Amino acid sequence: MKFKFMTIFVLALSMMMSNIQTTYAADKPSDSQSLPVVHGEGAYLIDVQSGQTLFAKNPNEQLAPASTTKIMTGLLAIERGNLNDTVTASSTLLNNKLVYGTQIYLEPGEKMSLKDLLYAMLLNSANDAAVTVAEHIGGNVSKFVDLMNQRALEIGATRTHFVNPSGLTADGHVTTAHDLALIARTAYQNPVFAQYVRTKNYVIPRAKPDMPTQMVNENKLLWRDSEVDGIKTGYTAAAENCLVASATRNGRQLIGVILKSPGREIYTDMQAMLDYGYKQYADKIFKPAGSVLTSITVNQEPVDLKIDRPIYLTQGVNDQTPADLTLKVSGPKNALNSVEEGQEVGRVEVYDGTTLLDTLPLKAGKTITLPRASAKSLKPDFSWQAGIIIASLFVLIFYRRKIMAKRLAQKRILLARRRESS
Repeated sequence: MKFKFMTIFVLALSMMMSNIQTTYAADKPSDSQSLPVVHGEGAYLIDVQSGQTLFAKNPNEQLAPASTTKIMTGLLAIERGNLNDTVTASSTLLNNKLVYGTQIYLEPGEKMSLKDLLYAMLLNSANDAAVTVAEHIGGNVSKFVDLMNQRALEIGATRTHFVNPSGLTADGHVTTAHDLALIARTAYQNPVFAQYVRTKNYVIPRAKPDMPTQMVNENKLLWRDSEVDGIKTGYTAAAENCLVASATRNGRQLIGVILKSPGREIYTDMQAMLDYGYKQYADKIFKPAGSVLTSITVNQEPVDLKIDRPIYLTQGVNDQTPADLTLKVSGPKNALNSVEEGQEVGRVEVYDGTTLLDTLPLKAGKTITLPRASAKSLKPDFSWQAGIIIASLFVLIFYRRKIMAKRLAQKRILLARRRESS
């Protein structure tokens, strides 16, 4: 009976523990009651400057991202495309398994600039625009999705897998609050992308009348809060409410992610999470722009390698424990004969413990050109070839004379024999 009771007790305890949501904050502020209440199943708050985590709830749980997927679609389109390109919508739009839900009702054969398609996709969250963008950039949807997954891995979003460019529900189309924060941070650091997602409304031209032209940003916080400057909403029945939001206060930018939130409280939860990040944490410059992190030797001269933007460190305002970051510096793979000031010749990786926060270029602090003597030594040297040719000529002349002397001797012998016979 005791054994049976203990078994039931352990099982019950395990079930209770499995239902406890994992919520934590970086540096663990002393006042645990100050942690924001977030109803979404997954949440993450990241400091854009430092890349450090300020708050997380189930950060690694794979969840459906809905239309926040379009953050990656938009980033790839901007990185790989030309905004002035004219894009022709294809018959793929007739596939109602791939294109449904929110649309601007593009028709096969309709032409629109990539620039305007991105406004439709990032503001109005049009799924037909997302598919048209994907086909234009990738050649087809499948190849574009491969690019999405490749880019996610490059960013460090290792638990993300995309199946389509729009975020419509599909098996295996998942991300995590942590991964989505990394993707959003990378995307927002692209100034063109940032301009799109902070735009409140935009009118796109359409050839046919009575077609949607007014693109309105669906991010309610962008309209309510002057500090909010992007970036994307999402909703499907499976994903529920999703929101990625950026805010900038006194020059400090935070990005928050909430996934699978049951209702409209997602906006107040996001504001609470952002406020928490601003009140509980502060940034300081760990290494200012222009700091020399290492040096290399170029033609026997030392050259400093510098960062051209600061490395930030984020710490709890009440945390008295000295914080630190680890910098891993890598220089050029091969020795350099010359270098230009400002030329990127190395990289520095910034780690918080074992977590990679950022990678910055290292740039040369001065110019080193090839010395004149070295430059002359690089010119083709034909002296050895000339020596071989001259030597060959001498040998040729020597043997030619020897042969001619031999022939002359033979003629003399022949003439002598003829005289004797006569």
